[in-house]
Amino acid sequence: MKVVTVASAKGGVGKSTFCSCVGKVHALHDKRVLLVDMDIGVRSLDILLGVAEKTVYNWGDLLKGNCDFRQAVIEVSRNLYLLPAPIDFSESYTPEKFKEAIGPYKKDFDYIFLDAPAGLERGFLLSAGSGDSCVIITTPDTVSIRAASYACDGVRKAGINDVRLVVNKFNKKTHRKIDVDSVIDTVGARLLGIVPYSEEIYNCSDGEKIPYSCKGNEAIVRIAKRMDGENLPFRVKNL
Repeated sequence: MKVVTVASAKGGVGKSTFCSCVGKVHALHDKRVLLVDMDIGVRSLDILLGVAEKTVYNWGDLLKGNCDFRQAVIEVSRNLYLLPAPIDFSESYTPEKFKEAIGPYKKDFDYIFLDAPAGLERGFLLSAGSGDSCVIITTPDTVSIRAASYACDGVRKAGINDVRLVVNKFNKKTHRKIDVDSVIDTVGARLLGIVPYSEEIYNCSDGEKIPYSCKGNEAIVRIAKRMDGENLPFRVKNL
């Protein structure tokens, strides 16, 4: 079982979309997956997964003892579950208590993805304090790359040593001046994958299915396989 923190210090880079997509891919390949929304107040995974109306409890209720760990999760589809974020922050939400609260899920799931919010406070610290590994998401622009570097430093300070990088929304024509090797060096994490910008992915919401053959989804499938230990080459030239 792997608890994976998905992070960046900047919003809008596609963390929640990545979590939603990679979770669905793992679930389709018979992995049991729990997605945990860590964006206190804003919350988006329930909308992306099309289960907003099913939300009753959240992990805040779990920490406060208002429900047990089975009641807190929502079944999205076969093998895929969501643990929503609370609406408001509480001082009782500490990294230690959060890590203890998600402990019972570890025996039931192959992957737990913690979808960290933008920034390096509260939700980020809770996420970084519970992850076994981390995927840093960046888009190929200087602001996002710098933010990804800060996030990488932050999760390492929290004790996560296994940190990988996903370059998201890559467009070969628009980003022809971007040197992926330089991005890797700046962020300080090994490359896990490059996801081309895909209208099919970013136009999907409310649980809509992404066309399997679109390039963005193909890249996510390859990333999921690498997470499972497969040694696959990167396809920068074909993006």
